[in-house]
Amino acid sequence: MGNKVVVRSGASKELTPQALALLKASSSLSEEEIIDLHAAFWNDFPSGRMDKHGFVKYYEEIKDENDKTNVLCDHVFAVFDRDHDGTIDFYEFLIAVAAGSPGDLDSHLNYVFEMCDVSGDGQMDLHELAAFLKASLTIAGKSDKANKNYPKELAIGVFNTLGVGEGEKLNKEQFIQGCKKDPDLRELFGGGH
Repeated sequence: MGNKVVVRSGASKELTPQALALLKASSSLSEEEIIDLHAAFWNDFPSGRMDKHGFVKYYEEIKDENDKTNVLCDHVFAVFDRDHDGTIDFYEFLIAVAAGSPGDLDSHLNYVFEMCDVSGDGQMDLHELAAFLKASLTIAGKSDKANKNYPKELAIGVFNTLGVGEGEKLNKEQFIQGCKKDPDLRELFGGGH
């Protein structure tokens, strides 16, 4: 039988060398950090599933210091709860932690896209982008209370800049390539000049 305890959907308490290598390659975390997070996760969530309450506890430790109201917590949890069952497994959790600090521009823009694509369909619609922008502007202290439509107007501007109609969806490649070509979009999404 071995020492592997299968929990759900193939989730296992064992961190295989292959899984460790994959997680290390897809994050900026060291092997030691991944092993420590793995041990802490299974200690706190022996079922192998983290609910939203547990996520909030961890989010407090990893969130952006400007996010004093946890405005992105719901959004982040929804993005990484891909099957929308109200829980995330260790791998989803680790990707959420690791994705918060991508290194290169492509990785950063990929992370932004994933944060926007709450539906998980591989495309971003206007409403998803507007919700992300609203949360981001609130965190940055730049939300315009007088103009509640500003995030939607900004999202429409992004879609127009990228040549995508308001009723259409934007795929990841369009988003990343468009942002890389446009300095204003790079700045808006935190990718620098």
